[in-house]
Amino acid sequence: MKVVIAGGGTGGHLFPAIAVGAEIRRQDAASKVLYVGATNGLEARWLPRQGLPHELLRVRGWTGKGPLTRLRAIGEFAAAVQRALTILRDAHANLVVGAGGYASAPVALAAVLLRTPLILLEQNVRPGMSNRILWRMARKVCVGFPDSAAAFPASKVVVTGNPVRYTVHPRRLAAASEPLQILVLGGSSGAHRLNIGVLKAFRIWAKGVIKLTHQTGDADVGMVQEGYRELGRSATVVPFIEDIGAALGAADLIIARSGANSVTDVAIAGRPAIFVPYPFHRDRQQELNAQVIARRGGARIVLDDEQLGANLAKTLEELTADRACLRAMGERSASLAMPHAAQKIASLCVAIARGEEHSR
Repeated sequence: MKVVIAGGGTGGHLFPAIAVGAEIRRQDAASKVLYVGATNGLEARWLPRQGLPHELLRVRGWTGKGPLTRLRAIGEFAAAVQRALTILRDAHANLVVGAGGYASAPVALAAVLLRTPLILLEQNVRPGMSNRILWRMARKVCVGFPDSAAAFPASKVVVTGNPVRYTVHPRRLAAASEPLQILVLGGSSGAHRLNIGVLKAFRIWAKGVIKLTHQTGDADVGMVQEGYRELGRSATVVPFIEDIGAALGAADLIIARSGANSVTDVAIAGRPAIFVPYPFHRDRQQELNAQVIARRGGARIVLDDEQLGANLAKTLEELTADRACLRAMGERSASLAMPHAAQKIASLCVAIARGEEHSR
């Protein structure tokens, strides 16, 4: 079985693709998996470091851009489709998985043109534009949240959860006499506004006795380290957390953006969270993701506005003062976990590639 998995740009699309590919190889040891990403995405650095077979396309998005940028992006997209056709032919692909991100759409379209079976992954509650177009030509659409199912016909959609590449072994919540471990996640690329807001919050809420781990992204690591030094707070500040499973398992409270991966992380770890949705999505994508857990009582949502630092400080003070509340929030988050998503998606991939889909 030969599978091409396309997607990336950010960890929100790349790491589900990696998780599915690894599980396909576990279920079918003879299978070959080729990853296709974009030259300007996280995958361009991450895939070579991992020694995974891959191809990169020169492609970018055009929504919200000026006319000249859009025109250039459309030309790049057409060239990317042509390149994707060559990649799929050379790979003799039995199946294509579109994991989202800029590289996903041209490869998915190439799969349609070659009549290669196509599976789409939709990580967010609000489906992305390419999946809203391409679902008609896909065999199945695997969604990360039950809330997304209504966006697609019942015959196409499978509620699998979002695949992850780690295992979490949560420790018990810190006792009342112990400092809480707070984990700050801005996503795989960091989040500048969130980093600033967290530093402001700890400047306001100066007396909290906590331990801090803060993933900043590459651009902000120095600024955040200096910020904590000025505040006199000890913190582990890193651009990217490789062993995210261990970090999640050690956390008592998570502060994060609410991309689909971060929301999935919180649920699988069974941890309380403060979500700060990215404020500039027209379709409120991250806010809708955060509401999945917030409605169940497992998370609080703090908006990213001028009052972010003050509101985050207030929420931190309230939650850290009530360990029983944190414990209950963690249990509610855990009730939404779907930890076997990668296995479910990989099993579906193997069945479709082998022509066994209707016999299962």
